[in-house]
Amino acid sequence: MNRIAVIGNGGGGKTTLARRFEKMYNLPLTHVDSIQYLAGMKVREISETSTILNDLADGERWIIDGFGSLEVMQRRFLLADGVVFVDFPLWRHYWWCTKRQFKSIWRPRSELAENINEATVSHTIRLYKVVWRVHKQIRPKLLEMFSGVEMRDRVITISSMDDWNAVYRDGLANIDTR
Repeated sequence: MNRIAVIGNGGGGKTTLARRFEKMYNLPLTHVDSIQYLAGMKVREISETSTILNDLADGERWIIDGFGSLEVMQRRFLLADGVVFVDFPLWRHYWWCTKRQFKSIWRPRSELAENINEATVSHTIRLYKVVWRVHKQIRPKLLEMFSGVEMRDRVITISSMDDWNAVYRDGLANIDTR
């Protein structure tokens, strides 16, 4: 595995898995949030973000954790040796997002730029709305992408804690795609 894409709704443990793969496979890790969001929670232009993400995906070795536009994601998935799709029930994503929000009061996420304060009520409400939108609008598009012949053999879907723990423990080798 030289190119690994990690995707799924917020609060699903994507970043934890991506960091594990970084150590396990000795691959450089990029968090899409670190590209999309600039210092002070300013949002980078979509075209600039897409260019950066496509340039990264053209590389020989990488882990990319996160979203981007649908076109950029689809291109990344086709270039990846493996795609890890974290697809927990919606309640788990909300629960883990809530836990992450509480933790961010004391320790901001290290993958974010400076001066980004996620520990606010307004950010938490925005996050919950994003989780809902991803589940209702983007998840069906991902499922459609992953059902294609060209993707079936490279996507690992994590839909239970047993799946998550197995992938965290063993990595992507010897895991059946489903």
